[in-house]
Amino acid sequence: MENSMGVGLLAVCAVSGSVALIALQVQKRLLSDFMKKIESELQGLGTSQKYKTKKKVQFAEDVIEPSSNNREYRRSKCQAKTDQGFDMPANRQVLYKGLVQHRMHRGCSAL
Repeated sequence: MENSMGVGLLAVCAVSGSVALIALQVQKRLLSDFMKKIESELQGLGTSQKYKTKKKVQFAEDVIEPSSNNREYRRSKCQAKTDQGFDMPANRQVLYKGLVQHRMHRGCSAL
């Protein structure tokens, strides 16, 4: 009886030891995978912020560069917008023209 209890105790120690070793290896592997993922995310954020290229603005060739007096340029643009022709009924044309003139007057009054 003592012999069978000793064998049982030895089996329990062997099984529990192997379970403990397996759990330790799984924990190490999960921790290392997690740390690699965290490091890659942190490095990805650092490199994207560090080496981010600045966007360059390119204007079209037909863009008119205003003269040194920007007020005259803006006034001419505002005037050109109010003088546009309309392809709509007369009553709507009058209403729309009044709205546009009001907006242009409000926007161009700061000049």
